[in-house]
Amino acid sequence: MDFATKAKAWINENAPMLAVVYQNKYVGMAYDRFASFSPKEQKTILVGTFGGIVTLLFLYLFLSYLSLWGGSDKASGAYQMTNEIQNFQRTMREKNAQIQSIQGRSNVAAPGKLKQLLLENAKAAGISPRFAEIEEKADAPAGDDKMADIRMRQATVVLNRINLTQLKSFLSAVELGSSSLSVASVKITNDDKLRGYMKVELGVVAYILSGDGGNG
Repeated sequence: MDFATKAKAWINENAPMLAVVYQNKYVGMAYDRFASFSPKEQKTILVGTFGGIVTLLFLYLFLSYLSLWGGSDKASGAYQMTNEIQNFQRTMREKNAQIQSIQGRSNVAAPGKLKQLLLENAKAAGISPRFAEIEEKADAPAGDDKMADIRMRQATVVLNRINLTQLKSFLSAVELGSSSLSVASVKITNDDKLRGYMKVELGVVAYILSGDGGNG
């Protein structure tokens, strides 16, 4: 019994519903043609058919992989572009915030204004002007090529015979006030003559746009 006959017998026994396939006249003609070949030729045809099916399946999987890889590459490029846009937007927001903050300090742009503002802050904190020594220094570059249009104005503040409450009020007025100054350094020592009082030395910095005026 050849292979085709065995296959037909197996279908009749195990899957009779498939018998309608080979009972079709066109299928029957193809089967008769196939049965006319020798067993060796039949085996060659079956192996070739199976190999063709496997080749087509492999080609389909390969094309699917290429399509998936291409989609993944596009998704990765889009994700990278999105990150770059977000980083750019973040940088622009930070730069705009810096510019707005610096523009908010224009009230100390003119020479002597920073000292005057610090004296007002000290007075508001209950510190007598005679106990507040303030020295405003000449402007200096901000130190960064990207900030060439920005000047750094510094002041040295020495507060004598003040208490902790006055110091807290003064620091709040300096750093949280409308001018948004920065305290660069703080040195605190106890007053040698009055217990409970202290001497405080501070370094205050303000960044000013060169176009705001002053001694740039």
